[in-house]
Amino acid sequence: MFKTLVCTIALCLSAGAFAQIYDLPIVFIDTKGRCLSTNVRNKIPATIKVLDGKTNNVADSSKAKQYDIGIKVRGSLSRTFPKHNYSIEFHDSTGKDINVSLLGLPPSDDWILLGPYVDKSMVRNSFGHWLFRQTGRYSPRTKHFDLYINGAYRGVYVLAERIKRGKYRVDVNKLKETDTEGENLTGGYIWTFDLAKRDKETSDETEFEFSTSGGANVTLHYPITKKLANEQKEYLKNYLNDLEALFKDGKNGNEYENYVDVASTVDFMLLQELAQNTKGYYSNLFMHKSKDKTDEQGHKTAGKITLGPPGNFYIAFNNDRNEADSNWTIEQTYKAFNNPDGGIGLRLAEWPLKIWKDSIFQIEVSKRWAELRSGVWHTKVMDAYLDSLKTYLKNAADRNFKRWPNLGKASGQNDEDPEPMKACGATQLPVMNPAIMIESKADTWDGEFEYVRKTTKERIAWMDKQFGFTEPASPVVFEPIIHEPDWRAEMGDTSKVSIEANNFSRLSPTNYFAINGKHLEIHTDIGGTFAIVDLNGAVLYKTRIKAGLTTLKIPSKARNKHWIATLNGKMMNR
Repeated sequence: MFKTLVCTIALCLSAGAFAQIYDLPIVFIDTKGRCLSTNVRNKIPATIKVLDGKTNNVADSSKAKQYDIGIKVRGSLSRTFPKHNYSIEFHDSTGKDINVSLLGLPPSDDWILLGPYVDKSMVRNSFGHWLFRQTGRYSPRTKHFDLYINGAYRGVYVLAERIKRGKYRVDVNKLKETDTEGENLTGGYIWTFDLAKRDKETSDETEFEFSTSGGANVTLHYPITKKLANEQKEYLKNYLNDLEALFKDGKNGNEYENYVDVASTVDFMLLQELAQNTKGYYSNLFMHKSKDKTDEQGHKTAGKITLGPPGNFYIAFNNDRNEADSNWTIEQTYKAFNNPDGGIGLRLAEWPLKIWKDSIFQIEVSKRWAELRSGVWHTKVMDAYLDSLKTYLKNAADRNFKRWPNLGKASGQNDEDPEPMKACGATQLPVMNPAIMIESKADTWDGEFEYVRKTTKERIAWMDKQFGFTEPASPVVFEPIIHEPDWRAEMGDTSKVSIEANNFSRLSPTNYFAINGKHLEIHTDIGGTFAIVDLNGAVLYKTRIKAGLTTLKIPSKARNKHWIATLNGKMMNR
């Protein structure tokens, strides 16, 4: 007679681990004896518990609220690393998807658990997404935590929001299957350009829906295939083809700004260049489009292509190279993929590169670089953020690299897990020969972390030189209008935080300005002190404004000058 042993947290942890106190949140996942490996193609049922106090003890796991989830290994290249990334989806007792807030982040049914393995600094994804949020735009929020699966310690992980439509994520219009004509048909859509057809069984994304006339593969993330009307597919395809046509047959792309939101494109490309993120121009090139709108006065606003949010950064910030590169990443990437003389043999959409090379676009890029570098991307602001991460993760890094001893050595595909999961058969993955490996940057975590800081500053210095910019001694502004509230403070309890927060009112503010001839149109849902400051911090104009729309004439002191708009001391975006 045989007995089935199900590994619970209390039974499987060693006595030392059971008594250990952690300075990060702890997430416990229990698959109830089911195999969780790259062999598993679909999400398997499991449970999750989260401890999120100032300090956390494994022995307190029974006090955490338990949820039902589905979980599987995610990623394409990254799934071949021994420390896996996971996708999880929350369910109620009937199997219906439910939204849950984790670690103080806005609620969702879908989450990503990133396992930094070849990124030995463990901060590249958090740093990259923070930089994009500093521009005032949405980028997935992240939180570090310690992960246990079936009672076994899996190391330090990063909780990340999955890119999807929603009020607190990519806030495009909801698109119903019946929206097949007029303005209702024009948005919202979220998609990526992919190099090759994805395998639905191994990817979280759908296979690509269509190819543009220029050969770019479009993978839709919203709406999903089963809710996509043929009219909607054809609308987006024609829209992209019309954009591509502006650059074909010797045309110079005249009026591309009628199709593409220039300001978001500038911010997105500047981030990819700063991070030297080659994947940001192909497999992580997310875009979205809202609906066209006509207001009560009959004024029409086109819903244009908005680049972003960015995807992952695990090989960015010089992780795939040994030093900062003195080339534009977008040009090097397109040379590799679209080279007619023997490149990689896969094609990227041509228009992002051609927009980048447009002389008028380059003027906007240079101006925006000066704005960001004078404030929210100032090296002192970056240093403060990186210092906070380093302090927070110091002890956690020690735990992680005892579990994953890969410091000081090349790491990547075909590496063995020193403590493999039980109850799983042999992993059936294609073995690449030679395997893709990422060289070590240092023998210590501190060295790996400081490598990110050092080479980022080297890249910034090179870009400053290209744009003829000199950084001011101190930042003019430290952050944009807040997109990530301090949930602990808002809930009035700094010692004990519920997993399920419910105050999300400040997460998607409408705070931006537009220049219309000689006038400023300021849109805000909070109001306060509006100011125009130059790049050295001198106040050129200041006034009080109310929530809503405020229109004012650009002050004479600000005309023909480079300035930053602020509201209550924080940067407003265009």
